[in-house]
Amino acid sequence: MKRLAVLGALGVSGLAAVGVTAQGLPGITEIEQVNGNVYKIWGAGGNTTVFVRENDVVLIDTKLPNSGEQILAEVRKVTDLPIGMIINTHSHPDHMGSNNELSGDGVEVVAHVNSERRMEAEGGPFGVSEVDRSFSNYMEIGDGADRIELYYFGAGHTDGDAFVVFPEDRTMAAGDIYAWHMSPLIDPGSGGSMLALPTTLTAAVYGIDGVDHVIQGHGDVSTWEEFHSFMNFNRALVQTAEQTLQQGGDERQALAALDRNPGFQIFLGTEVLPGLEYGGSPKSRALINLMVAFAELRGEEAPLIMGLPQEEWPE
Repeated sequence: MKRLAVLGALGVSGLAAVGVTAQGLPGITEIEQVNGNVYKIWGAGGNTTVFVRENDVVLIDTKLPNSGEQILAEVRKVTDLPIGMIINTHSHPDHMGSNNELSGDGVEVVAHVNSERRMEAEGGPFGVSEVDRSFSNYMEIGDGADRIELYYFGAGHTDGDAFVVFPEDRTMAAGDIYAWHMSPLIDPGSGGSMLALPTTLTAAVYGIDGVDHVIQGHGDVSTWEEFHSFMNFNRALVQTAEQTLQQGGDERQALAALDRNPGFQIFLGTEVLPGLEYGGSPKSRALINLMVAFAELRGEEAPLIMGLPQEEWPE
């Protein structure tokens, strides 16, 4: 794997180590309504989902550090209600970096127990982010139109990926287990696993009901059918990796096999998506995840691969 952009554990310090900071990233854009009381704010890291309840506002993910003031400015365009809760889909600093700017008195921070452990660990350039309430597999918050459902089905991007559902508005915030509608970044240092990802996604697709709109961790809003197709592609990626390895083939041969399926072409584009901070094209990300899958299948320590040198991107 020489010449790959292979790094150690991502954690709260890894993004800074690879230069993924607010500088040079797409800035925050104007808040947009997804459905009902659910809104999305794009830019400066991961998407921030805004859920307006009867008496306050819930933020799902808070972008990179120093984004709090801009997030609040966008929220004030749709409501004057105070921030009452922050839910983090996982522990990476482009999703919880502004927690400490926004989690003042009376603001409850919620995350999965595995994310909580990393968020509260000492060290890292962004300091400790305290979690007030955590969950293991499922949690309900509130009732009626204010109800929020939190689900955890297993490892994928990390081992703390939470799916956040707003049943009344038939909308889900997926975090980075589903970002850019392409095969996601896998962070083994935070418990992520390419081999576990399809099982986790399958459990989400069949274990969550009543969702029409899926907010990606980075990027746009998808339909439930698009999320289902994303599950199918990642299942096929792992299955193809295993079959190719058994036959003595390599990662690029596995990629060629995936490329022969017309239904997978949307996940194998060769152009960089607008605003994508790292990882290359969808096709190069698929190749990266085949490399991760091959390593896991061999029983090797899986690498964190943020991106390939452009000359090595598959065409």
